[in-house]
Amino acid sequence: MIPICLIRHIKDCKDKGETIMNGNIYKAAGLAVGILVGLIIAAVLIVIANKNRKFKTEYDERQLKVRGDAYRYAFYTVVIWEAILFILAFGEFSFPVSAYILHYAGILAGVLVLSGYCIWKDAYWGLNNNRKRYGMILVIAGLLNALPLISLLTSPQNSDFPYINVLTCVMLVAVGIELLIKHMIDKRAEAAEDEA
Repeated sequence: MIPICLIRHIKDCKDKGETIMNGNIYKAAGLAVGILVGLIIAAVLIVIANKNRKFKTEYDERQLKVRGDAYRYAFYTVVIWEAILFILAFGEFSFPVSAYILHYAGILAGVLVLSGYCIWKDAYWGLNNNRKRYGMILVIAGLLNALPLISLLTSPQNSDFPYINVLTCVMLVAVGIELLIKHMIDKRAEAAEDEA
């Protein structure tokens, strides 16, 4: 139920010709549509990358337990990140980038915790994943997100939005490096077992 004071405030704002909230609805809607398109593309790529062409990735029981733990740690990471931002905002600290960049960085921190934990506990790859296809998708996504870095380096920007792509690229590179290191460790372990 909408409080009476809020209804009065909205009426007073309309009577005075003031806006109720500051912001650009078109900019927000454009971002929302972009996210929706990105999710649709990601869903199609998941189907293409899975061996059995199904959307759902299959995991064994051990992997499901590990992934549950990873989701919990990722959740706590985002909550702690947001709590720190809340405290800093309450203290009226200012940052060289917009607040939405900082909130997005928190989401990526959670993704890194989730991915890293799953990678090192052998729960990143599902039973029906084609690792080469997924690897190519990660590389292409990383390169596409690196493109705005060129414009940031070559010309001054009046927007900090390209930093979203840069942060995403850094996250993808970090996950890629973790996957490569884990792959090399697993290959050495297999080679040592074969020799024994």
